[in-house]
Amino acid sequence: MNELIKSRLGDDMVSKRVKHVVERYDLSDINEILDIGSWHLGQAIEFQNIFTDAKVTAFEPVPESFQLCHHYRKEYNKPNIDIFNLALSDIDGQVKFFAVDPNQSTDPNVGASSMLKFIDGLNGSFFNRVWIQKEIEVESMRLDTWCEKYNKSKIDVIWMDTQGTELQVLQGGTKTLENVKLIFTEVGLKPYYEGHSLKDDIDNFLTERGFIEIKDSFELNGFDYEANTIYVNEKNFSK
Repeated sequence: MNELIKSRLGDDMVSKRVKHVVERYDLSDINEILDIGSWHLGQAIEFQNIFTDAKVTAFEPVPESFQLCHHYRKEYNKPNIDIFNLALSDIDGQVKFFAVDPNQSTDPNVGASSMLKFIDGLNGSFFNRVWIQKEIEVESMRLDTWCEKYNKSKIDVIWMDTQGTELQVLQGGTKTLENVKLIFTEVGLKPYYEGHSLKDDIDNFLTERGFIEIKDSFELNGFDYEANTIYVNEKNFSK
């Protein structure tokens, strides 16, 4: 039943991750996909290229990156992707956010922006790069709140890269998680933000809610501070 989906897989980031699940689970009824911490809309676009009939929604709190998402939605002609200028977390309301300042950083990687500050002394210094954060205010919303507000009764897939707040996103979506099939997420291994959520805590939280990790999907994300992995709740797939 996944033959059409498999025919659309390429060498992009999402395709490489989907290959870990396409032979194991029926993906033909994937209808709602969230890209949380989108930055440039890249993975939202890749998801829609694969799951052409699904609704894809992206969340990006940094104003400049939010505009970049709009730019690429137009450039790649993806009008059906919705984009929200929101941080998803365990808080409803305005929050402090620490965006990477590309003008002061040696590497303009705005994707390292987070609701968390870099640990003092570390200051985002990796591989001879330095990321300088600037404090801004953004709107935050719990995933459960967002789903209720926009009448989303079921989310099938979550793709998440929120720079150390992945656990807080999950904690804000406990009701939503009851129906989620797959979670593709970055997980912290060693903290480099203050309050950085780590893999063991994410494992425990999701295990309590019926998710298991697809062990062979685990891979380091460029260095040994973080990794990518996939969690699945098998009961939410049709038998």
